[in-house]
Amino acid sequence: MKQFIGRQKEVEILRKSVRDKVKGIMVYGQRQVGKTTLIDEAFSSDDFILVKHECVKGSYAYNMELLALTVSNIANISYAKNSRDIFELLTIMETSGINKPIVVVLDEYQYLRETKEKGVIDSYMQRFIDSIKGNITLVLCGSYITVMQELLEYGNPLFSRLKTVVKLTTFDYLDSALFYPNLSIRDKIAFYAVFGGYPFILDRVDAALSLEENIKNLLLAPYSNIRITVENVLLQEVGKTGMPYEVLSKIGNSKIRYKELQDLMAGDVTGTLDRILKRLIDMGIIEKVTPINRRDDKRKTFYEIKDNLLRFYFTYIYQMRTIPTRLNPDVLYDRLINPSINTWISKRFEVLVREYFERIGDITIETIGSYWYDDPISKKSGEFDCAIKRNGNYSLYEVKYLVSPMSFNLYKEEKIKMENAKYIDVASIGFVSSSGFAFTLPDTDEFITGEMLYF
Repeated sequence: MKQFIGRQKEVEILRKSVRDKVKGIMVYGQRQVGKTTLIDEAFSSDDFILVKHECVKGSYAYNMELLALTVSNIANISYAKNSRDIFELLTIMETSGINKPIVVVLDEYQYLRETKEKGVIDSYMQRFIDSIKGNITLVLCGSYITVMQELLEYGNPLFSRLKTVVKLTTFDYLDSALFYPNLSIRDKIAFYAVFGGYPFILDRVDAALSLEENIKNLLLAPYSNIRITVENVLLQEVGKTGMPYEVLSKIGNSKIRYKELQDLMAGDVTGTLDRILKRLIDMGIIEKVTPINRRDDKRKTFYEIKDNLLRFYFTYIYQMRTIPTRLNPDVLYDRLINPSINTWISKRFEVLVREYFERIGDITIETIGSYWYDDPISKKSGEFDCAIKRNGNYSLYEVKYLVSPMSFNLYKEEKIKMENAKYIDVASIGFVSSSGFAFTLPDTDEFITGEMLYF
């Protein structure tokens, strides 16, 4: 049995909700973020009866038949298998004499929802929750984020019925490192930069091999498991082909403005592009970002892919569909990835540092992001990728992914650049070095080492 990693807070939230007799719970998030594993960890003990049905693409009657069999087998109620009515099953469970909390999970709920006209199944679930008199909790679980979020909206029959809502996202850099705890700090950063935070993916990374070997085995090898998972599972809701894939491939490893993206697309995509971007944002695949000091400036609004693995896939792997399959992983790595992999990791390291600041619990932090500047003297503009707003003031951080500790000369060089930027109104500056610092640290600035990131 594989070890359960992370999510302890979520496990306790679910267990407490059931013990407190919450009747309706929702657990949702993208595919492969560990929803089913979380539910198993929370309720697969002698303290609970876990009745878990994975909804299938079929009729409502067939789903009820499968659910009845599950109730019969798991709750040890033989006559339940003859039922085809969810409300009758509720009565059977409530009158069974079972004293433990019964957790009824409808996984991939969107498929059950499709078996009837819009709103009908949601109404059934509302009535089910409202009818509960005993120690039963209904858990609705799903991967289609837009569908699941509809259940929380005013006007939906389930509005206000789901008292506990757990939205799972991919692991951040620190939780991802739990899958490869013995790697060096530098390697932990590199592995996260490429493979991101999907638990299913991380479970297949071999920490005994190098990053290069893992990329070749898991992403470049023909019919690799992870590549198939990305294309057929993580992107299932996007579809198999078409414009969403074109949009994602154009974004790749960049932050791109709407007009820039529009110009890169083939033909007139006005209207269609808006719908695709909204859909990808709702699904949690891309995000719309603005510098923290230009929140209301539409000219400084960008789109980018959120997860590191999907970003890596659309930057490097997606283009492989036009490359002859006879090329082996070694050749593909040398041609496609090796020339820019260190630059890739360096840029993703900046995002990792922002995640660090989100984690440390500094209540003075108002927002974290990038900082845009315009220099009227040199007529130059640009962006600092790691910035924090505290108590109305901005702090900028220079982030370096280095093989060796940062030298004093490099520190002075970067400090002078930032201090000479007279057009930037900042309260303080800081330096983050993956390999630490090779000099005595002055009190004037903030210094963060790689070890401090992995506290």
